[in-house]
Amino acid sequence: MVEIQVQDIINRIEEFAPLSIKEDGDPTGFQIGNRKQTVHRLMTTLDVRPQVVKEAIDKNVDFILAHHPIMFHPARNLDLTSPQNQMYRDLLSHNIAVHAVHTNLDKAHGGMNDWLMEELGLNNISYLNEDDDYSLGRMGELKESMELVDFAKMVRDAYHVPNLRYVKSDLGQKVKKVAIIGGDAGKFYPEVIKAGADTFITGDVYYHTAHDMMANGLNVIDPGHHIEAIFIKEMASLLEDWKKSNKWDLDIVQSEVDTEPYNFL
Repeated sequence: MVEIQVQDIINRIEEFAPLSIKEDGDPTGFQIGNRKQTVHRLMTTLDVRPQVVKEAIDKNVDFILAHHPIMFHPARNLDLTSPQNQMYRDLLSHNIAVHAVHTNLDKAHGGMNDWLMEELGLNNISYLNEDDDYSLGRMGELKESMELVDFAKMVRDAYHVPNLRYVKSDLGQKVKKVAIIGGDAGKFYPEVIKAGADTFITGDVYYHTAHDMMANGLNVIDPGHHIEAIFIKEMASLLEDWKKSNKWDLDIVQSEVDTEPYNFL
């Protein structure tokens, strides 16, 4: 078996999801720790929150691989009464490195948006933007068109969410050609319409944007941001494949902490 360092794992990740393809302004990549540190146990997680860090400490993890960056906003100070700052201290004091693979994974071939599309079992999968080698979203088709409410129930069940929101187009059309971009991607709806989709799946749709989507003839299904938790198992599976082919001396564990912030009635 081969001992590996943090940077060795990052190098393999970036072969799969190059950092160069991330969206502008996305603070993804290496977040905290020592790139030259030997890694014995890695944990995959959607988010890096205080309870996730506690889990990592309890499980003797020395590398956290997350989908969402831990540092969306830079720290203004190092006041340890702040839970975020205390979390940074806990990571450093326990020698836990953190790396995020975010919009570059969303675009990667076989990455986040492919995983989400596979859960729906649609046909004729293609890139949302056919002009790019790496497209943020994916398109797929149903074998037969469906009423929007029935498709919304199908999405809810596929992603195991307790509920979701949907917006019915002013055109009132059924669902046949579907686009998906995981996370918060409502701003891309003009590209979805241009690509010929009648229905768009994405999370955190803003109220006024939903009105614009509806008026422009687009059905919308918002199952929330947390559906990207599929990262935990799918990324762990990829890492297991790389571990086997490279003979890495590495344990891979999956976070069991639910980081969904919302409760539902």
